[in-house]
Amino acid sequence: MKQPRDSKRRTARVADRTGCRPWPVARPMLEHLCTDVIPDLASDLGRPPRVLELGSGVGLLGVGLAMATDCDVTLTDPDVETNFSDGTKMSTLAWLQRNVDLNVASKRARAKRLVWGNGDDVKALLREGRFDLVVGSDLLYDTGNYGPLVDSIIALAPTRGAIFGYVTRHGAETDFADLATARGFAAEAAPLVGEGLSKPATVTRLTRH
Repeated sequence: MKQPRDSKRRTARVADRTGCRPWPVARPMLEHLCTDVIPDLASDLGRPPRVLELGSGVGLLGVGLAMATDCDVTLTDPDVETNFSDGTKMSTLAWLQRNVDLNVASKRARAKRLVWGNGDDVKALLREGRFDLVVGSDLLYDTGNYGPLVDSIIALAPTRGAIFGYVTRHGAETDFADLATARGFAAEAAPLVGEGLSKPATVTRLTRH
């Protein structure tokens, strides 16, 4: 797989190229969702869940869900133009859609634009219907993104809420749950274990009061 070359400094903290490589929590989160979350949700709904992934990056979590379950999955990315090491120019959203196309044979997954906190992007996503669950992995590395991230969760998350997995990098990750709680969510955290994790990891579920 081609590797992106990020030669330009970021101009917006909510739209960068950090998702152009796999991050360690995606695989444990995939196992957690497939084993402990999706079967119960599908049983309650009586149909395959509609899942929205925030900050999909290369798509490991969202593509994995579409391959391993019957979920209808929408993967999202801020759509940043990127120069790859072989000279190819491609947006991060086009790169994500390519990964979806290469791995998911059905039409149960697609890539859509979402810059966290962008109201127009949220409206475009909701035109296709409401989601049953919002998920994400390794999204809490930059505390400057917490506000826009929570804004998007408020706009997009259904009553059943959102589930996020993350490793502890700087110790301020709990600020995200505190911010979500202050804005009307209940937060429940538990340890997340799995292959490839070299630091303590947590899975947090947000549900509306």
